[in-house]
Amino acid sequence: MKGCILIRTEGGRHGEVAREVKTISGVKAAFPVMGRTDVVALLEAPDLKSISKLVLRIGGVAGVAATETLLALEV
Repeated sequence: MKGCILIRTEGGRHGEVAREVKTISGVKAAFPVMGRTDVVALLEAPDLKSISKLVLRIGGVAGVAATETLLALEV
C-alpha cells in the first residue's frame, strides 16, 4: 500500500521535521515544500493497519502541528 502524508509544522521547523520523518521505517522520502503544507512524506507499507501506525508515529514527531494522509488508489 502506498500513500503520502502532508505535514504542517510549527513555525520554522520544516527542515528538522523532514529529517526526523525520513528516519522512520516505511517512509520512502520526506522533503520540505512551499505552500499550505510544509513537508511531504512518501509512504509504503504492506496494509492499512501498518499505514495507520506509520501515520500516528509521524503525527507524534516533535514540531508536527497537523497532518493529512492521502492513500494511493488501485486502478
